[in-house]
Amino acid sequence: MPFKEDIQESIELELHILGHLFSKIPAASLEALEYRPSPGQRSLLELLRYLSYAGIGGCLAALEGGFDGFRRVAARAEEMPAEEFPAALARQKQEIAELFAGLTEEDLLNRVSKNPFGQEMSLAKCLLELPYRWLVAYRMQLFLYLKANGVDLWTPDCWYGVTRERPAPKS
Repeated sequence: MPFKEDIQESIELELHILGHLFSKIPAASLEALEYRPSPGQRSLLELLRYLSYAGIGGCLAALEGGFDGFRRVAARAEEMPAEEFPAALARQKQEIAELFAGLTEEDLLNRVSKNPFGQEMSLAKCLLELPYRWLVAYRMQLFLYLKANGVDLWTPDCWYGVTRERPAPKS
């Protein structure tokens, strides 16, 4: 069973990776904020806005067993310009740290929570199924959006939030 610090650190790593990916966007590429792969998908700017609260929103949903807290943090991103994304990630990381500071291992293992479909599960599992899974999935979407717009990224950028030199091609 995951420990409190493991879950918190995994969520925080996702926030770090998101900040790293955002830092790779050349200033000139911010004009691609309206990019959307198809009419039914979020634009790049909409995706950044969602990611600016998805982690803390998912944590609040898991803890509260509903979406009032999620909606509350979502409201602050409605008009967020892309340039505020790093600050929103920092705020989200701080809020998650405060939230986890108030939890115990026993809370994670024994407290019953519900996912959006009303299924009951331990709080630990709900924190993995809501904020953590959401951040992983939408981090990958951000990675793909950026690559589709010509941002030079590769595997370590996406999975570790670090830039590494690519190995030379084999001759």
